Amino acid sequence: MPTEVESLLKADGSRALALAALVLVGLTGCSLRPPDVDPKVVRVGEVAQQSQQSHQSADEAASEPASAENSDGADDSSRETKPSFAEQREQVSRPAQLDEPEALGRALAAFYRMRSRAFMAPVASHVQGTVNLGGSGGDRETRRCPDGGVFHLEWQGPDGERSGSRELLYQFDQCRGHFGDGPMLSLNGYYRRDFRPLVGREQVIESFDVHGYQGEGSQRQPIALRGEQRVLRPAEGGVVRSTERMEMVLGETYTALRGVRDEITPEEGEGDSDFASFNTRFVTTIEGRLFSSELGGWVDIATGTGLVEQQAPCSASGVVAISAERNGEVRFGPHTGTHHRVALELESGEVVRYERCSSFGEAFGFGR
Repeated sequence: MPTEVESLLKADGSRALALAALVLVGLTGCSLRPPDVDPKVVRVGEVAQQSQQSHQSADEAASEPASAENSDGADDSSRETKPSFAEQREQVSRPAQLDEPEALGRALAAFYRMRSRAFMAPVASHVQGTVNLGGSGGDRETRRCPDGGVFHLEWQGPDGERSGSRELLYQFDQCRGHFGDGPMLSLNGYYRRDFRPLVGREQVIESFDVHGYQGEGSQRQPIALRGEQRVLRPAEGGVVRSTERMEMVLGETYTALRGVRDEITPEEGEGDSDFASFNTRFVTTIEGRLFSSELGGWVDIATGTGLVEQQAPCSASGVVAISAERNGEVRFGPHTGTHHRVALELESGEVVRYERCSSFGEAFGFGR
């Protein structure tokens, strides 16, 4: 059995050997690392360079637009994908055939849709309702869109002007969302609204140049709209809307308006009410040319008889004449000659009738 003194001597000897090994490593640069491990050498200069690159990467990430937050990487391609209007115009360079009465309903539905600014109508209402309309010239605001991306608003009137004429520019940067009851939209481009009060009346000029995508998944398709529309509100009441040109591409479908004017005029009707407004009716007249690849060409549209209390898809009465390779009419109310609400009649005598306005609207997708 070893004595207590011998145990202490052995322990002191082990400590001495360990200390000697550490000293030897420090003096000779030898490594106690196993021979099969290849250590990575990092120089001081490289560390500084890597640190600088990390800071640069962080700065670039911070400067990325908010649209980069979109998780759907496919939407990034919409910046570069803009449908060609020139290619689509070739489809509609001749008068449409109008080979069946239903073509008249399709023409009127497309006309009303474009006259109402198509898919941009609910988008315009959304952006106007979410910004601070108390801004002035030079002011700029940014708002997030419902499902990603942003839109910017810039007041372009004189500085400090908060009333009278004002011009607003809305710029879309991968702006995504369901607007109104419509499908998912992802938009780039701009929408400009110029309000001008005139003597005894006011005028609004709206212009568009937007593109992107509509729908999701397998229903996703490119979309674009551009053009200008003027809306004049006379002091005596009513509305005059002029669309010199507006064109839209949705997937493979091209639709456009040219030289369109529609006017809503108040007229005093027959009635025994003490309130003049209760005896007033509104009559709509329209004229212009519609181009539609779905119809295979263009048609001229005009009211043969003014549309009384017109509200798409129907009117209380009136006649819309549609002319192209063949001619036809859309008749409402008593002008159908029967108890039906709507009649689509070609000059050849072919006719399709609808007893209810809702049936007519559903058949041709009014409002979509």
